[in-house]
Amino acid sequence: MFDAFSSNFPLFFLCLFMAAGNAFCDAAAPARWCPLNLVQEAVGVTNFIWDGDSLCFSNQQQNVRFYQGRRRFEVNGTTLWLNTTPDGSVNSGNWRLAGIDFDLLQLAILPQAEGTPKPLRVMIDPGHGGADTGAIGKNPSVREKDLTLVLAKKLGAKLKKAGMHVDYTRSGDTTLSLDERTRLARKKKADLFVSVHANHAGNTEAVGVETYILPPSGYPGTAEGSTPRGWQIGNRNDYHNTLLGYSIHRHLAANANSFDRGLKRQAFFVLRETCCPAVLIEFGFLSNQTETFRMLDPAWQDQSVSAVAEGVLAYAKRVPALDTAVAAKRARDEEANERWRQHLASQATKAAESKTLATLSNVLAAAASPRVLAGTNAAPIQIEALMPYYDTEKPN
Repeated sequence: MFDAFSSNFPLFFLCLFMAAGNAFCDAAAPARWCPLNLVQEAVGVTNFIWDGDSLCFSNQQQNVRFYQGRRRFEVNGTTLWLNTTPDGSVNSGNWRLAGIDFDLLQLAILPQAEGTPKPLRVMIDPGHGGADTGAIGKNPSVREKDLTLVLAKKLGAKLKKAGMHVDYTRSGDTTLSLDERTRLARKKKADLFVSVHANHAGNTEAVGVETYILPPSGYPGTAEGSTPRGWQIGNRNDYHNTLLGYSIHRHLAANANSFDRGLKRQAFFVLRETCCPAVLIEFGFLSNQTETFRMLDPAWQDQSVSAVAEGVLAYAKRVPALDTAVAAKRARDEEANERWRQHLASQATKAAESKTLATLSNVLAAAASPRVLAGTNAAPIQIEALMPYYDTEKPN
């Protein structure tokens, strides 16, 4: 089980001015929103189904379902969580999706194009270790640090067989700080970081698999009560984090006897301080006896790590296309930002010129109608007598 290390940062609002390619999104509010018809176009459908509780966009390739008033949504049967609850309602005709969720859905989740998997260097992080036992299952007795090491080594073997380069933050019962784990990933120049964990809850009925990625800057985590954070190192990989998390979770959640708790977001230290795309996987609950027995089963372990390996390979096949799409989006955004900067500069220049003209007009009006100014320590003077001193073409 992994704990979030949270602190409060100010919420940075998204830019109001969007690129021509994003002009379809509503820029009138502090946060950008995209209306229903454009979500529909992004999914590639001509219609939608609204049943009073859920909004479904479906065709032969995609099935995307949103729920009224909830952050939970589904893509092709896999559960994910939005950064922001959709606004408005279908009945009122003003339903809309937050721009950040629209972009991540359109660029990182929905595209199907795949190529030859790129060999990647994967840093596998068995959670806890040494003095830190992690969660403990009492019946049967099992320590999280032992289970995560077994799963990590099996995952590493699968990835090596598939042609990936594999490193471990620990290969034995070693105590490691969170900072040491992320520094090892930087030192090895890892392309991916996969942190392996097992869950625990006060509710012994809780079961299922969860996959975590970092929330975008300015957005809270999925857990209730999470506070928004500012920009973190890991946010440079927001799109790649989403693709990696979705690629892994959709395979892992499809396993037999798995309960899908969703692809979630939380600002765990190893996610926010890692330079490469990163995920944290909770394979199951050690607080649930049935699930603990299942996690100790070698057949279940092989099946689960195979699913994660398949997810990593799926990511490796799609990452070149994502690189291209993200670069194109950032170029559009930069072009839009530059146009916005030019617009603001133009407005400032016009305002300054308007203020100067107004000031000059007031001075000339006063000069045209001489007015006597009286003071207690000076003789009365007329304002036009001061005008020669403001004539810049004459020397003082």
